[in-house]
Amino acid sequence: MRIENEMLSRFKTEDLSLSMENNLSKELDFFFDNVMDTVVDYFQSREEVLVR
Repeated sequence: MRIENEMLSRFKTEDLSLSMENNLSKELDFFFDNVMDTVVDYFQSREEVLVR
């Protein structure tokens, strides 16, 4: 019984770490998407100013 509990706790920890990694990955994707959008918008507006 003790071994079973130990194994279960390991699997739960692995699931938690996978979940955390997945959440972190999603947050980083969201962040970089926003950063890239902002960078693209900045350079598009700068180009318009330089062209005028």
